[in-house]
Amino acid sequence: MSTDLKKDNNHAIFLILAAAILISAGFQIGFSELPEISEALIAGTASAVFSAVLVMLTNLLPHDIKHKLVFTRPFNEMPAGRIHKLTIKDPRIDSVLASSRWPDVFDSEIEPGLRNSRWYQQIYKSVKDKPEVLQAHRSFLLYRDVFSGMVMLLLIAAVWQWLGDPTLIGPLTPEVFYTLGGFTLLSQLAARFSGNRFVVNAVAVAM
Repeated sequence: MSTDLKKDNNHAIFLILAAAILISAGFQIGFSELPEISEALIAGTASAVFSAVLVMLTNLLPHDIKHKLVFTRPFNEMPAGRIHKLTIKDPRIDSVLASSRWPDVFDSEIEPGLRNSRWYQQIYKSVKDKPEVLQAHRSFLLYRDVFSGMVMLLLIAAVWQWLGDPTLIGPLTPEVFYTLGGFTLLSQLAARFSGNRFVVNAVAVAM
């Protein structure tokens, strides 16, 4: 199912990453040049190739690395490992009732990795096809993969600034890095929020 959700997100991922590139290009070579560039990249024959390249960027990082970067945690990064804390903030969920129904998940002494596994087995699997859970899962995968793509674009820009031929487009302007950095930060925050929402939605629906 997650593979299908990822495929469903490919067009949105392409548009978001393309927007970041086009805005950066506007700052680098001038916004007056953008109409011709955007027409070539987003329409016509080049569209399929450009889209495939951008989506490919999102798959260069392994899933576990993506999750560690999104949640800025080297270990126990998955939000379901903290579900007993996240549900306290959600008015839809009675924490006492949740603890009595799934003690193996909500016991505060449980190790986060084990809690994540039990959340998956005892809660998520029973509601994974419910609309609220599907939509939250789709949003998490979307912003996680956009964030992954933005990280790769930032790395490419940094390598180009260091090793690229300055006679082609000149040194990259600070605005290029501000744009890419802004998109990266926003997508990270969106992925983090969506990931937390995803695991909490599963509990709310299961109750």
